[in-house]
Amino acid sequence: MRSSLKLITVFGIPIELHVSFLFLILFIYAMVFLNFIQLQLAVLITLLFVTVVIHELSHSYVAQRYGVAIERIILLPIGGVSQMEKVPKNPVQELWISIAGPVTNFVIAAVFYLILVAVQGIIPLVYSAFIYDFVLVNVVLGGFNMLPAFPMDGGRILRSILANRMNYLRATKLSASIGKQLAIIMAIVGLLILFNPFLVLVALFIYIGADQEYKSTVISSLLEDVFVKDIMTKEVKIFHPYTTIDDALKTMYQKRHMGYPVLDEGKLVGIVTFHDISQIPDTKRNINIKEIMTEKVITSTPNEGVVDALNKITVNNIGRLPVMEDEKLVGIISKTDIMRVLEILSQKNQKM
Repeated sequence: MRSSLKLITVFGIPIELHVSFLFLILFIYAMVFLNFIQLQLAVLITLLFVTVVIHELSHSYVAQRYGVAIERIILLPIGGVSQMEKVPKNPVQELWISIAGPVTNFVIAAVFYLILVAVQGIIPLVYSAFIYDFVLVNVVLGGFNMLPAFPMDGGRILRSILANRMNYLRATKLSASIGKQLAIIMAIVGLLILFNPFLVLVALFIYIGADQEYKSTVISSLLEDVFVKDIMTKEVKIFHPYTTIDDALKTMYQKRHMGYPVLDEGKLVGIVTFHDISQIPDTKRNINIKEIMTEKVITSTPNEGVVDALNKITVNNIGRLPVMEDEKLVGIISKTDIMRVLEILSQKNQKM
């Protein structure tokens, strides 16, 4: 079952609503129906999410101009997320991609402020107040994203500036450190001065985001010159579509691997995992795996970078990728393989 629903496609980018966001919208308008909040506030919150989508689209549009593929934009209760193929390490490109979002918010705020000035005194006060609130929301959203801390845009802007003066990894480390210090200050202010638990939660969000960004960059740096062909398993155990679930399960116990490509006359037609099989009751384990296998298989190639392969695995929440060359299966690479190599390279790097 998909966790998100496609709403529209803009610039070739699918915009999807996560099911949790739909529940949030229903909850908000239920609160209006029950007279707990005003309709104006519900509409303002809805427009806030529309603005978030426009914010993410601006990032994605600029990224596309630099040749970065955008898989989709997902709207969550906590905001929008652009799933990019990768973030360019070129400082100038990262700067323009990162700054596009906040600038868009400031432009929206400026346009609606001019509209407010033009119509003030002509339209009812309630509508003027609503436009003013919308302007303020965009100023706050743009300003918050300019904070020099990951995972906000300001953290990436800071890194792009620093990367002009030092290497990318060091720039990330320094940017993450600044973000963590800012988060600690925010937490102290929220806890001891303003007594604001929301500010403490934001500080925690920033601290974790900064730490994750640095770790992600370390992984990318360590795996930068490693290709799939360097670490893939070349001798691959395969299943046929008419292998029974019972036989497949016995093989999994013997080989101790969790996923297997399914080939029909040498052609990759699917993949089956232990998770797929474990969902089938014992009484139905005489059926063929073609009935339960995943037919839409995400694959890799021997010359693909391991960083890109890991990104595919992470984004699609899968455990392994069949490796294809000239439409033939030549190997398989798993997340476990990548993590093992990463651990070796990390230890090697520490000794140097």
